[in-house]
Parts: sequence; structure tokens; C-alpha cells
Amino acid sequence: MFSFLKELRDRKVGKVAVVYLVGGWLLIQVADVMFPALGLPAWTVTLVAALLIIGFPIALILAWAYESTPDGIRLDQRSAASSDREDLDSAAQALEKPPEKSIAVLPFVDLSPSRDNEYFSDGLTEELLNVLTAASDLSVSSRTSCFTFKGKDVDIRTVAKKLNVSYVLEGSVRKAGNQIRITAQLIEAAGDTHLWSDTYDRELENIFEIQDDIAQEIARTLRVKMDPQAAAELKAASAKAYDLYLRGRDFYHKFASKPLRFAIEMFRRATELDPEFARAWCGIADCHSILVLYYQGGQEDLENSETASHKAIELAPTLAAAHVSRGLHHVASKRYGDARQAFKRAINIDAKDFESHYHLGRAYFHENNLEEALKCFEKAAILSPDDFNGPLVAAPIYRKLGQIDKARAAEVRGLENAERYLEAHPDSARAYFLGAWPLYDSGEKAKAYEWAERALAIDPDDGSTLYNLACFYANTGELDKALDCLERGGIHALEWMAVDPDLDSIREEPRFKKVVERLKEVKGSG
Repeated sequence: MFSFLKELRDRKVGKVAVVYLVGGWLLIQVADVMFPALGLPAWTVTLVAALLIIGFPIALILAWAYESTPDGIRLDQRSAASSDREDLDSAAQALEKPPEKSIAVLPFVDLSPSRDNEYFSDGLTEELLNVLTAASDLSVSSRTSCFTFKGKDVDIRTVAKKLNVSYVLEGSVRKAGNQIRITAQLIEAAGDTHLWSDTYDRELENIFEIQDDIAQEIARTLRVKMDPQAAAELKAASAKAYDLYLRGRDFYHKFASKPLRFAIEMFRRATELDPEFARAWCGIADCHSILVLYYQGGQEDLENSETASHKAIELAPTLAAAHVSRGLHHVASKRYGDARQAFKRAINIDAKDFESHYHLGRAYFHENNLEEALKCFEKAAILSPDDFNGPLVAAPIYRKLGQIDKARAAEVRGLENAERYLEAHPDSARAYFLGAWPLYDSGEKAKAYEWAERALAIDPDDGSTLYNLACFYANTGELDKALDCLERGGIHALEWMAVDPDLDSIREEPRFKKVVERLKEVKGSG
């Protein structure tokens, strides 16, 4: 009531009411004296009184809705804003309403006695995501999005709202030797209702049966259809090979030179136990290609990526990941046309695969086809909205094409994603060096330099770190620092350097040209 009375005062409704009543009373007095003198009938005075009574509420409504300004009578902006806000709220609610058949899989919690099986619980989560993604009529949040909640005590409704899903799957893993206990529960977010839950006490050899059971229960509850062929392609012949594969994936996601070498060893041992395990071959191929692309890998890495990617496609020609692996090999081999064809085959198999769109964008970038590269990065951002790589790679391209607002929006989004990622992965040099420039550009210069220094401290000899810090210093105008970093870490990125907008500020510098020539000589002699 107090707020309402204050609003009446602010809009001057009371003042209008007083003026109206006083004016009306005076008008009636004048009419009562003048109308008979003018020979008008007595009912005309009554008519004036009636019109004044009818007009009173109308005057109050107009006083509420309109205000007097130096430019005349105008609609009160508070009324317009209130109306706009209601419209915006309605629109926002409509946009935020999640798809009916949509799910997020939260990272399963490792409850093993020694708490040393996180690689397994994370891997199981990723595998369930892959299985569920095979259901064409089910929207599944990406791994990146789901893993932003790892280790956080967040209620289900908050998770569902953030990821825009209707259902959430959560669970735990307890692994001791060959025994495993997995609990899982499916929750409807809107009502925080548990639709299904189960506990599986099995031997490790039965892990695939457990995955199938969980996926089928979800499919039955949500009334979606699973793809049995796609689910079968995700399996290994033995639990031991599968365990090694999950260890490899854990190292792979650290995305640094030494962990990638460890990942290769895990994947290699998995293929020794199961020579027909296509995804382990994909893992080998991907690691070797990434080492060539980002970490100064050599000819042996290139040959190994060729063999492993070819083997993966031979074993599983309908597995999207196999074609992504082949595409990465082609990019590492500088056969960008072949790479594009491989990534497009992967997209034809699985249009929802983030990796296919993201790496297709990088292939287009290598060819200096910036417009097509942006389309791919934009699609990848839709498929994995919490990924920081795509937006931060796309931002300088937007800038080069003169789309400054989009560049800034991409930087803001990428930086937010990078900060969330670093909460769970504080040792990620990549998140630090990619986020340094957006911080600087937004005015947080001290924090930007802090991130650059952290990236260098984490991996001081890493070529990818040095190259991206060169881009950072080029953008901040510190040309000597930029060129110093390029001299130490630019050899793996000579083709990328030729088109990278972040280096435009130093491209015409004599020293830059000398650095490029020297790197070409070193690479040629190697």
C-alpha cells in the first residue's frame, strides 16, 4: 500500500484529482448562475454535473499514464517501461523453456575408497553422454557444459536452468579392484522429481551392460529411441581395454604435450588388448595430430596419425569420431581440402558433434576462408555453449571483418566460459592464454598480464603457449615480446601465422619477416 501511495504521489495523481474537483465545483457554480440567465433549461446544469462525475476517473487514469513535459503531454516512461518489461519477461520465459526431451548428465562422483578413480567416473559420464547423443530425438548438453558443474554443490533446478534442459542424470561410482558399484538417478528438474534410480553392483567386465541399462531406462522414461548401432560402436572388447581407454581420455583432456604422450601410451595399450577398438585408434590418431599442430610434433607423429586414423575408419566407417580423426590428420598434413571433406562426412553422420564443426572451422581458417570459418565456429558454439575455444578463436576473425560488436560479444562469452573452466581446471594454460587478450581489451590489464604469466609458468616451453602469448603481446603493442615468443614457439604454426589477424600489427615489421624466414629454414632442415 505504501508503494502504491508513493507511486500516486510521484505521478501527481492526487494533485490532478484536487485540481479537477476544485475546477469542477467552480464550473457547476458558474453553470448554476449563468445557465438560467441565458434561458437554458434546468436540466443543462444537471448534465454538466453528470459529465464532470464521468470525467473524474478518466482524468485520474490519464494522470497515471501521461506526464507533462516541456515538449508537451507524453506517455509516462514508467508505464511504457513496465509494459516493455512484461513483454520482455514473457519472451524470456518462452525462450528459456527447455525442450521437452532434453537432458544433462552431471559428472558422476568418485566414491572409491582411495578416491583415485576420478578418470573412470569422468569417463563413464562422457560415455553416457555419447550413448544418449545417439538418440536423434533427444537434446543432450555437451560434455563441456555438463562438466562446468563438476565438484560443485548446485541444486538440480539451477543446473537445468543454466543448461536449458528438462531432465538431469546424476550418479556416483565406487570402484575397488574388479568390483564396481554405480548408482544413477534421473530427475525431472521442474518439480525436482526423481523419475528413476538404480544401483548396480557388478564386476568391471559388466560395465557395458550397466551403461546400456542406464541408457535404456532413460530412453524408456523419456520415450526416445536409442540407436543400437551407434551404442555398439562405443564399446570395447574387454573391460581392461576400456579402462585404459578412459585413462587415455583423461590425459587427452588436459591438452598439453606431456599428457598427450601419456594418452597415446594408454590408447596404444588398449589397442593391444583389443585391436578392433576403433575409438582407441581415434585417440592415438588425434593425439599425434594435435602434437603436430600445436606442440612441434615431427614426421613420426604425422605417420602415426596416418596409420591410426586409417585404421579407425577401416574398423568403424560410420563412426563420426573416426572421420574427425582423419580430418585432423589431413589438417596436420596441410591437406585442407581433404580435411574439409572428412569433417563434413563426420557431420553427415552426426550433425550434433561439436568437434566436427569446430575443426572444420579451423580447416577453413587455414585456407583463409574466414567467413566459412566463422559459420563453423558459430555452429560449434550452439552445440557446446560453455566451450571457450570457439568464441575466443572467432573473436579476432570478427574483428578483422569489421564486425566489432560480434567480436566483443564473442570475447565476453569466451572469457566467461574460460573462467568457469579454470575453476575446475586451474592448470589449463590454454584457458589462461586465450583469455588474456579479452581481459586486456575489457580494461582488466593487470589481470590480463597475470593470466599471461600463469600460462607461461604452467608450460614455459610449450609452442602453443608461446605462440598465443605472441598474439597477446602483439595486440598490446609490445612487439619485441611478441617476436621473442614467436622465435621460441612459432615453428609449429607457420601456416596459421600467415593468416592470423592477431599478428597483423607486426606483420610488416622487418624482424617479423626475419623470424618467419628463420622458422621456415629450421622446419625445412628438420
